[in-house]
Amino acid sequence: MSIETPSQNTIQKAASLLREGKLVAFPTETVYGLGADATDDRAVRAIFEAKGRPSNNPLIIHVHSIEQLFDCIDASRCTNKTISYLNLLKPLWPGPLSVVAPKSSHISDIVSGGGSSVAIRIPNHPVALALLEYCQRPIAAPSANPSMYVSPTTAQHVQSGLGDRVSLVLDGGPCTIGIESTVLSLLEDTPIILRPGSITREQLEVTLSCQVVTKQHFESSSQPNLSPGLLPKHYAPRTPVRFLNSIDKNELETYKRVGVILFDKQRHVPPNACMVRYASTSNDAQEIAHHLFRELRLLDTENLDIIAVDTCDISGIGLAIMDRLTRATHS
Repeated sequence: MSIETPSQNTIQKAASLLREGKLVAFPTETVYGLGADATDDRAVRAIFEAKGRPSNNPLIIHVHSIEQLFDCIDASRCTNKTISYLNLLKPLWPGPLSVVAPKSSHISDIVSGGGSSVAIRIPNHPVALALLEYCQRPIAAPSANPSMYVSPTTAQHVQSGLGDRVSLVLDGGPCTIGIESTVLSLLEDTPIILRPGSITREQLEVTLSCQVVTKQHFESSSQPNLSPGLLPKHYAPRTPVRFLNSIDKNELETYKRVGVILFDKQRHVPPNACMVRYASTSNDAQEIAHHLFRELRLLDTENLDIIAVDTCDISGIGLAIMDRLTRATHS
């Protein structure tokens, strides 16, 4: 694996590798993605192999324009409402919003885990957009980390997790948002949020002028999922994670090495905590999202018995933060 500073030459090099069927990691505003040509079965299969990802867990396609987004969709299988919703959502792209719609036949079936729909977005990051334009192909790109582990928000996270399974990493610095995109299904008359993110239900309802539902419970199944991020256990470090407010004082005292992630300087620090990190010092949800995965990864290197993590309000992006943490704490 080589880590390259983005420039016209290195981005063109990365685009050439993608066209050759190689894997390239690149920054987006959410997390780093592990990219492959979404029209190439062999290349897409390599993503699943590199990550150790279940084959029924679909990937998100990244494109550089609205026109390319529509090209990845089978309009003949879209309802009039789906097309209308897609047009209304245009102001939110580029941005951290992925939409699920019927899949075009030129997109590899492996991308969708064997399903008939696909999740697509236009990332809001100059390096990602330049790479997509040079490549001129839709790029399937889940988070660039081993399956179910904490998503990467720096190039160094990608290197530590995937090593030589990636041909090249474009180092665009830390991701600005820090958690994955909102995934919105447009397969029904009522749009459904499958995975919450920084684009909130309230924003979507204003944009679409209709009710938007958040689906919160998913059954484990061998059938293809509609979206990534739906597995009960996900975003999890190797060290067990628990919500701080779910551990009583007596139980907490039984652990020798306790790491804590707090969201506010006013929070009580457990007396036996050997490491305390703040994702925010003022309960700022945007700041928490930006730092959360970094702090989970850092504490996971400290040989702790447990990581106790704070909670936040589930309004706005807080819903996405708590979604990630709920999956990280799943045993």
